[in-house]
Amino acid sequence: FCANAPIHSMTESSVSGWRCPNCKICELSAEVPADETKLIYCEMCDRAFTLDLLEPPLKTAPSGLWICGQCVDCKVCDNAYEHKTSRRHWSNDPEKCFRCGSC
Repeated sequence: FCANAPIHSMTESSVSGWRCPNCKICELSAEVPADETKLIYCEMCDRAFTLDLLEPPLKTAPSGLWICGQCVDCKVCDNAYEHKTSRRHWSNDPEKCFRCGSC
């Protein structure tokens, strides 16, 4: 755990999920890929994901916003697919989930 982590001002759930920028690992594989340029970071929560483990997979980081499926608050289906949404899904719209056609 990083020496400069602000753990005293964080909730218990925040502490368990927090990683400093130097300690980022893929949230899907729990590993750092051999080629770290294959990691993409969520614009909302800063979690890291390996490009080719996503659904749909990516060859390169897309331009514009990239949001992990956990951070999307779908206004189309009101998160009706939440229990079916994989952590591998992603969106380029914070208000439209993968299943509602965001990417």
